[in-house]
Amino acid sequence: MCWKNAKPWSITTRLTLLSMLSAVLILVSIGWYLHQTLVDNFYQGNRQFLIKEIQLLHTVLQEQPFNLERLADEQGEGLNLPVGRYYSRILDAVGQPLSETPDLMTALPFPPAQAMANAEGVIAKLADGRSFILMAVRETGSGHTIQIALDTSHQAALLTAYQHNLVGALLLGLLFSTLAALLVARRGLSPLTEMVLHMEGITASQLHEQLEPAELAQELSALAIAFNAMLLRLAKSFAQLNQFSADLAHELRTPINNLMGEVEVILAKPRSADEYRDILESNLEEYGRLSRIVETLLFLARAENTEIALRTSGLNGRAELEAVCSYHEALAEEKNISLICRGQAVLYADSQLFKRVLSNVLLNAVQHTPAGGEISLSVSSADNGTTVVSVADNGCGIAAAHLPLLFDRFYRVDPARSEQGTGLGLAIVKSIMDLHGGWLTVSSELGKGTVLELHFPAGGNPEEAQSVALGI
Repeated sequence: MCWKNAKPWSITTRLTLLSMLSAVLILVSIGWYLHQTLVDNFYQGNRQFLIKEIQLLHTVLQEQPFNLERLADEQGEGLNLPVGRYYSRILDAVGQPLSETPDLMTALPFPPAQAMANAEGVIAKLADGRSFILMAVRETGSGHTIQIALDTSHQAALLTAYQHNLVGALLLGLLFSTLAALLVARRGLSPLTEMVLHMEGITASQLHEQLEPAELAQELSALAIAFNAMLLRLAKSFAQLNQFSADLAHELRTPINNLMGEVEVILAKPRSADEYRDILESNLEEYGRLSRIVETLLFLARAENTEIALRTSGLNGRAELEAVCSYHEALAEEKNISLICRGQAVLYADSQLFKRVLSNVLLNAVQHTPAGGEISLSVSSADNGTTVVSVADNGCGIAAAHLPLLFDRFYRVDPARSEQGTGLGLAIVKSIMDLHGGWLTVSSELGKGTVLELHFPAGGNPEEAQSVALGI
């Protein structure tokens, strides 16, 4: 039997079974205690009775040792009792019977004779169903042995009837406790059933319909709070997904419309070879734009799924800044923008991805810095061990309302300038920083410029950092 594939039991079934098991343990324990108490009471009462009768026979033996008639009278009294008849036998020092109750069975298994203070009764059950408690006591002076037997058949019958009644009561108690447990479990789990019904009614368009934790039991309020938080995350994800789909459709529609328009115009009438060449070159630019968008989206998708393997190593921060500035120096010179590198620190990052991050940030700064402006790049070590790379420009600045949205895909501060980029550059920056376990901050003031800081986590060891800093 394969237990792993078995369907788990419902909570109602589990609670019912656990309650039934608890009821069984409690009822059986109580029943056993009551039965054992009654048995002990019977035994102690019988033992005291037998000791008392032994003492009477002992007194007769001491006062009138040779008066067998008196002994027979004393022994015969036990036969007239309505219930619990008792029998006795007196043996001399060599074990020969001196006197015994009539009808005393010789086959009764009397225990070895003991002193009266230590005398214990022995339970014996005969083949005919009768039960006896047997006791034997030896006289210390005369050596006589007194054997006495008490018929406890009526008590055994009473105990048997008591056991039957007890078992019946236990079964009835178990039945009622099971029904009660089932009702209590269903009643107690009714709020959970209501929660399930509420959850089943929620669709993608009803993510705002949250549960009310205050109206639920304390044990379920935490579940309701977690469920509401999940709904908020889903709603946010759906909104982002819808916005992303709309932005993506818009970004793809523009170059496709351009391509279709140019083709329709060129096909409207016969064209010269130079005109066809110009159209093809224009189309090639649009194809390149589409290709860049697709490649960027694929990179973002791989980065978010952590499919990009990092090759992290210690980098000379100042050297990396100067290398990126050198690569984009021509573009900056076209706008008469000065690129200045400052600081010295070691950072731990993937070299290629770091260059991509810094290039995106630098290109964004060049785009928003006026001619004659200045862009300052610096690298430094923070007190917490992280390495901070800062890119500051003295451009037009960004309004505070736009700062939280800068790193969203396809977001542009000025939509009218959408032709200057895809709106994915800073989204790539954020994804790469997430891959490194780092973070970024941005501050800006209108008319004064923007400062974007990249925080790379600490890594490596001090000796490695010193070697990198010295260029060894």
